[in-house]
Amino acid sequence: MKKFQSTKLFDNYSIAIRQWRAQHSHCQLLHGYALKFKVWFESNTPEDENMGLDDMNWIVDYGGFKDAPVGNGLKSWMDDMWDHTTLIEKDDPYLDFFESAAMEGLCKLTIMDKLGAESCAKTVYDHFNDVLSKTDGGRCKVVKVECFENDKNSSIYYED
Repeated sequence: MKKFQSTKLFDNYSIAIRQWRAQHSHCQLLHGYALKFKVWFESNTPEDENMGLDDMNWIVDYGGFKDAPVGNGLKSWMDDMWDHTTLIEKDDPYLDFFESAAMEGLCKLTIMDKLGAESCAKTVYDHFNDVLSKTDGGRCKVVKVECFENDKNSSIYYED
């Protein structure tokens, strides 16, 4: 089957993270990353006469990530979710401490079910596909997300 894919890189997200289960390594300590996400898009209709491209011959309109009424708000969601955020797992033994710090204005806290680059990639994958299924007639979808902790380490989420 012939089809097009396009990608978008979302980067410069400064986060603090603590992997409390990593008792064997320094990752149990609060530490930082500059996350970036590479998102792959495909059309939901690759077999049509335009091979899934829209009227402008695009899979996805990158400008469409802006806030409504111009776009679908995905860029703002990414900024809110990841930029200068402290990521903590919901069962971290010090969750109360981090919630208190957030209430005092010392951090912007995001509590996650699971934590790690793998889970961050899946979070972006799921949210983007939810939003895209409700916008632009559900014409395109995310097929893969890669989350980079740094230039040497990344994790990818996709579904077969």
